[in-house]
Amino acid sequence: MGRKSFSIETLHGYKIEDLVDLKNNTDSKYSRLALAVVTMRYFGQSNTDIIEATRLSKTSIVKHIKEWNAHGIESIKDNRGGSESKLEPEMVDDLIYVATNKSPADFEFTCHNWSCQLLSLYIEKTYGIKVSGETIRVTLIANRLSYKRAQPKPTKADKDEQEAFKKNFRNTRHFRVFI
Repeated sequence: MGRKSFSIETLHGYKIEDLVDLKNNTDSKYSRLALAVVTMRYFGQSNTDIIEATRLSKTSIVKHIKEWNAHGIESIKDNRGGSESKLEPEMVDDLIYVATNKSPADFEFTCHNWSCQLLSLYIEKTYGIKVSGETIRVTLIANRLSYKRAQPKPTKADKDEQEAFKKNFRNTRHFRVFI
């Protein structure tokens, strides 16, 4: 005989009919599945039956039941992932303007080209908010801006190689010509 499965200890003041109605009328897939697990277990369904009906794993079923017993209706809210952006729309507009129209030297940085890390430093210096370079990159891409990482320039290389690099008429180790 296997281990006794988890059961619904209380409905936290709700009637089972109310939970079934809520399950049928909610838009959230996560909430529907959580309520389906709770109602099916309340009616005495086994883990195997719940797995077949919901396509959830046994671990997920046990998690939903434990959360329901501990927190009640609060457990059906989907709190997974996602977060609010730290950047306000005005900050994003300023970031786009600065990236396209200003130089880092205008803000007393020692570089001449913007990078995502440098733009995150600009945001921190200007607005006092720390954001990652990845957040800056995603914001730039969302606003249809792209950038290219710096390529090394052959400043001390052979003069012929420098001219080839500038004119792009043949392959060099720093540039590829696609035909």
